[in-house]
Amino acid sequence: MTLKVFVISSQVVAKRKSVFSMAKKLSFFILLTLSSLIFADNAQDLFSAAVNGKEQTVASLLSQGVDVNTKNAAQRTALIAASASGNARIVKLLLTYGADVNLADSTGTTALMAALAFGSEDIVNRLISAGADVNAMDNQKVAVITRAKRLGKDNLVKLLETAGAKDPEAEAAMKEGEEGKDKDKEKDKSKDKNKETDKDKKDGKTKK
Repeated sequence: MTLKVFVISSQVVAKRKSVFSMAKKLSFFILLTLSSLIFADNAQDLFSAAVNGKEQTVASLLSQGVDVNTKNAAQRTALIAASASGNARIVKLLLTYGADVNLADSTGTTALMAALAFGSEDIVNRLISAGADVNAMDNQKVAVITRAKRLGKDNLVKLLETAGAKDPEAEAAMKEGEEGKDKDKEKDKSKDKNKETDKDKKDGKTKK
């Protein structure tokens, strides 16, 4: 009888442990899901505030510990959004909180590239000073300075050139032009040789 009671008690304890374990796993799963939802909301709030120029909201979210480099569905960061919108004060704030200046979105666009559309020299200078790659390329292999030229932002082109930016398209065109000149020179040399050969033949016939 005592043995039977012991076996039953052991089974009850085992079941309780199993239920406790399942409850613990379920609680962890719920906590993880809630954390993900909160994180997603905070990320969207930070992005929206950066786009709309809400400096206090951005500062509040960052002070609460929201990741300054968090991305939205399009992989855009708050810094990219603020740069594209021309919100210089928010760009400064985000950089102060350690925003990664070279993160790119799903199209390969960085904050510096995004800033070109708005055309703010202040933002472009801040991003360059913070270490933005002036020779970065997007997914279409279009360089920063090439974008600036296509947008007709001559003032930004000068800033980028001063910072060491290179235009692959311009360099390729220059190289092609030089190769064309070399080919023309070779053609001219070939023509000169042919003329000399013809002259030699004529001189030979004359002597005969």
